[in-house]
Amino acid sequence: MTPRLLHHVDAIARVLVPALLGIVLVIVSTIPFHIPWFGPVTPNFVLIAIFFWGVHRIYFFSNITVFFIGLLLDILVGTPPGLNAIVLVLVRNIAVSQAKVFRGKPFLVLWLGFGLISFVTGAVIWALNAIYHMTLVDPLPIVFQMAMTFTVFPLLAWLFARTQRKLFQQT
Repeated sequence: MTPRLLHHVDAIARVLVPALLGIVLVIVSTIPFHIPWFGPVTPNFVLIAIFFWGVHRIYFFSNITVFFIGLLLDILVGTPPGLNAIVLVLVRNIAVSQAKVFRGKPFLVLWLGFGLISFVTGAVIWALNAIYHMTLVDPLPIVFQMAMTFTVFPLLAWLFARTQRKLFQQT
């Protein structure tokens, strides 16, 4: 392979990393852990990825990519088609619009901002589920899921930051 071709392959791989990580997290989200009562409150790993990459790599995670990742999540988890897709696109747009607020600030600001967005996202998911099923749905599973998501955020953010530093140090 020529150096120029290697450079192009490398550039394409770097652009695809956030989307591929999103797809991997969709698959991880669907793995049964066989822990009692853990199924309904599994952290929303995909939400963390969408938010993180929406803040730090705006152009590598388009709305179309996020929509299809959300649709894949809907299909694999069994939620109403399009529910997660729409919510994740909204989260990405919020993250992109507030990226200047979060970038360059202490991690605590990013984490608290994510916490606010995750709990609002949980409320939106709960409301859309209630509308879809035409009945009030128990809000506790989504509250616990968002609490777990908020709790796991620092670990995944650290992994994503290391990935970003490794892959994008030349850009």
